[in-house]
Amino acid sequence: MTVRDRVRSVRARLNAVPPRRVTVVLYGLVLAIAATIRLVNLQIPKALVFDELYYVRDAWTMWNLGYEAEWVPAADFAAGSVNAFTRIGDFIAHPPLGKWLIGAGMALFGPENPFGWRIATALAGIIVVLLVMLIARRLFNSTVTAALAGFLVAIDGIAITMSRTALLDGILAMFILAAFLAILRHLDTPGWGGWLIVAGVLVGAATAVKWSGLYAMAAFGLWVVIVETVRLRKARRGKPFVVRSGLSALKTFALFVPVAVTVYLSSWAGWVFTSGGYSRGWAANVGYGDGVYGIARGLWKYHRDIYDYNIGLDSAHNYQANPFTWLALVRPTAFYYSATDTEGVVQYVTSVANPVVWWGGAAALVFLIVRTVRTATWQNVAILVGVAATYVPWLFLSHRTMFQFYTVTLEPFLVFALVAALVWLWKHRLRLFVVNFLILAVLVSAFFLPVWMGIPIPEWFAVIHYWFPSWI
Repeated sequence: MTVRDRVRSVRARLNAVPPRRVTVVLYGLVLAIAATIRLVNLQIPKALVFDELYYVRDAWTMWNLGYEAEWVPAADFAAGSVNAFTRIGDFIAHPPLGKWLIGAGMALFGPENPFGWRIATALAGIIVVLLVMLIARRLFNSTVTAALAGFLVAIDGIAITMSRTALLDGILAMFILAAFLAILRHLDTPGWGGWLIVAGVLVGAATAVKWSGLYAMAAFGLWVVIVETVRLRKARRGKPFVVRSGLSALKTFALFVPVAVTVYLSSWAGWVFTSGGYSRGWAANVGYGDGVYGIARGLWKYHRDIYDYNIGLDSAHNYQANPFTWLALVRPTAFYYSATDTEGVVQYVTSVANPVVWWGGAAALVFLIVRTVRTATWQNVAILVGVAATYVPWLFLSHRTMFQFYTVTLEPFLVFALVAALVWLWKHRLRLFVVNFLILAVLVSAFFLPVWMGIPIPEWFAVIHYWFPSWI
């Protein structure tokens, strides 16, 4: 039997396998890879990494008190001082939901265990990989292509480090992607708008993690209105077009925004039903009382303070990264660096993305924009909507102090753009290039994996991961 005959035989056997079984096997394999990378040795480093210093402690006080409280200044949470918090409400610049989820992991596995600090974000990171595959399956109508998209996210550094660190952005990415999938289902499924309500719940949850979820709410809502308006124009029947489009926009708003607002406000229940949170007693102190009106005034004041803080945040930070440089991967965030008890061995954690995947995705995004300008397909438009929701608004806030790891919400959409470009190259018989690109991406991930997982490594090996002076 010749090699060609053997290939044909294998292809025939694969074609004989039920499609559902192929899907389960491929998705299961990708999820197993993602889970292994995100869960193995999740407890290291046994230290509060970067802004875990804030979110882990806030999560634990919320779980105990219902609100974020101040800590005794000398308390070392990582060393076991897990109950050295006061009852004094602390001002926090982000909504509560992400911290409630982090706190749930600590309640299950104990606040002394770093695994408990990070299990919520690790699970969110695994769910992100699953969501990427489900979305890619709808975009590209191919199980293999969907598995490829999930695999690229599973082995990418920013997705890995944000899954292994108890920060809010990985949880935010999960809710935004889930909302995006629900919007796709709504646009694909004629009906009264059940999937739109689901999307409203999810963008409300995203906003209850970080206010940047509002960008997704605006982008996705506008996307639905535009798509349905175009469909009405093509239909050309019934009431006048202006009336029909107006009713469609009103329906979208009614099913989407009030649900999102309700979910968002519900996340503040701990602050509302306790009395010690920041600004909780402000209304009573200035004469508004402590009834519903007073609580609402206090919550509104808290939100004004959050807005003022976030919009005015421009203090210098060693690892700040202007959003205009994010696609070039100029200044990734180093989360942790420490010597170990073994001489010449260090623990180093950096949130740098896989450069092959990241720069390939950035180039593919330009390719996608050009193709969309020439011939718009709904798949390409959908990907660009995701990019608009997770990246473009930051460009208008470039004066603020921001970090490269914020792009964990953008990364899945860059991967979608990359996969779309790879599929186009494959169809145009540039298959050797595609194969070599993917092999290189895997090799680079293997090289960076120890510094994404915080595995103790020789110092010289840590140093060679500084590809550019700006990465130090």
